[in-house]
Amino acid sequence: MSSLPIDALSVIARQCIAASCLQRFCRRHGIGHPALSAFTDHVWKVAQLGAGDFAAWQQGFACLPITGMGDPWPDDACQAVPGHLRDTLTQLVQHVLETSASTWYGDDLPASRRQLEAVLRICRQHGVAVPELEQYAQHDASLRAGWGPALTDAEVIAWKALA
Repeated sequence: MSSLPIDALSVIARQCIAASCLQRFCRRHGIGHPALSAFTDHVWKVAQLGAGDFAAWQQGFACLPITGMGDPWPDDACQAVPGHLRDTLTQLVQHVLETSASTWYGDDLPASRRQLEAVLRICRQHGVAVPELEQYAQHDASLRAGWGPALTDAEVIAWKALA
């Protein structure tokens, strides 16, 4: 269990942890589909958003086959998920999105924490190892209203390797 509280993490770190958890969940349960990969890849882009990039990134979710916003999934994506895990994976994807979305139009960091807690809880309930939060710590996590600094290319590579 991590000793670093979620509240010490930037929103970017929380979002990357959530994306890592989704990837671990899919790998653990042998789930793979291009629509899920597209969603996860898009989530990871949060790590390097510049000040002028946010709107396009946020709007980009609506263009994905799996949006994380409660929209129906493509039939072939549903068929790629074992029936007993469909509802759980749908909830997990929504919590992954909400880990940052809860702060998009305000600074609801407690809601972001609750969403990440839900991601971690689902993973634990389904035998998925959750990452150590300390691996995502940033000394300046409070910058940009809690979003923290954008990651360097090397940091993105290192964080993605934790998935």
